[in-house]
Amino acid sequence: MAEYNLNMKIQQALDYGLQYAKKSGADHCEAYGLNQKAYNLEIEKDKPKHNIGIQHGIAFRVIANKAQGFAYTSSFENKDIEMTVKMAIQCAKTMKEDPDLKPFPKPKKNKNKLDLDEEFFKLESDQAAESFEEMLQDELPKDLYFLMAMGFIGIGDSFLKTSQGIDIHDRDAGYGLGVGFLSTHGFPNYDFHFEGSRTWGQIKPNQVSKTAIEKTLKSAKPQTMSLAGEYPVIITPEGSYGLFGGLFMILEQLLRGDKASRGETVYADKIGEQIAPDNFTLIDDPLHPDMITSAVYDAEGTPTERTKLIENGILKTYYLDSYYAGKLNMESNGKSQRGGFMGGNPVKAPPSIGGYAAIIEPGDSSLNEMLAETKEGFMMKSFMGIHMSDFSSGRFAVTGSGWYVKDGEIKYPVQDISVSSTIPDLLMNIDLISKERTKGLNNEVPYLRVKELSVAAKKLDFKIRFGFKVLKTLIRLGIVKNPFI
Repeated sequence: MAEYNLNMKIQQALDYGLQYAKKSGADHCEAYGLNQKAYNLEIEKDKPKHNIGIQHGIAFRVIANKAQGFAYTSSFENKDIEMTVKMAIQCAKTMKEDPDLKPFPKPKKNKNKLDLDEEFFKLESDQAAESFEEMLQDELPKDLYFLMAMGFIGIGDSFLKTSQGIDIHDRDAGYGLGVGFLSTHGFPNYDFHFEGSRTWGQIKPNQVSKTAIEKTLKSAKPQTMSLAGEYPVIITPEGSYGLFGGLFMILEQLLRGDKASRGETVYADKIGEQIAPDNFTLIDDPLHPDMITSAVYDAEGTPTERTKLIENGILKTYYLDSYYAGKLNMESNGKSQRGGFMGGNPVKAPPSIGGYAAIIEPGDSSLNEMLAETKEGFMMKSFMGIHMSDFSSGRFAVTGSGWYVKDGEIKYPVQDISVSSTIPDLLMNIDLISKERTKGLNNEVPYLRVKELSVAAKKLDFKIRFGFKVLKTLIRLGIVKNPFI
């Protein structure tokens, strides 16, 4: 009953704000409301943290004097709503007139639907904790240590109303579980596995742990190498769209409509041109039935759609919202978001462009065939420093980890391998795509082999390697405490 009352209060506040905006001189107004609850659980180095986070608030985006303004509040009192609307209008009046600005989108029904698992709305906090606890392992292999575990359950109602007649109430729910382990067999190395679902009970907590352990063991005892040159590189699905960053997150930035309209991307004015091999197709699918980022309507109330951004190597479109679609003389494909993927409070910022769920269609090679075609090269699973890349040219120089491949076989794990190139060159150099695909939190992608990529590495200094061996000996003798756990 309390949730129902709060939802009613939010809707009344939005209606009042729309009416007040019209009286106060706004040409158009968009009102957004959120009532969201999240269970967050975390254990790091045996220190548990948990909380039940509740986010609620309302935001107004207005068009006045041919400019946009935005403001938000967590209060539903009429006087605070009035002040928030006034702030949005005043913000618009301080902005430069925008000749490309058009009214917010008109209502349009989406024939597609996404199933909602009502079990999430019946969950108690102890049930959430039980699922989390099942990930924890009583015994671990030698030289393997628990690093951290995390879980979240998100349940929410959102509301969107506009002066153009849009009136949407959306209910959504999903959860995720993840765990990481540290291997001290050889030089310390860690790995992490995270799964998400829109269906309660679909994630098997014990299997999440087993997968994380397997991944950590496969990466255990990594080596460093001294080399420099052009090598074939197989990029794993995690390397493309990893939870903590992947190379293809640069590509998503390069294909944003706002950057294309300003000429801030190498792909500006490239619609209809070949930018990847014939067997490469990139899709954004907000209607995927089991991605925690799936949505029927975008942040502006535009129906979402399964969009082919690159089809058979040809650039077909960009990620577009209504404003930048208009600037580019194109149609919005529903890529407006609030908060972004696992990012921030959706109420506190106006909508922005972004992808929902990246899908790369499978190829006709198996992973084993891709390895067999690699006489000497690497298979990379993670990259650091993506945020330092040039999001206009697509140039990157990042440090990664993975495995050294020789004569078609994976020889041993490696770390501190630097790779550099540009996304346009990387795309055009993809020569093999696997049949196998892996589903992530907001992606489903195959293994990709890049025919040539600039690789550089330097073996760790002898003093560092020797010092670490001495440290391990002292730890085993109990003279010093293990600093890694």
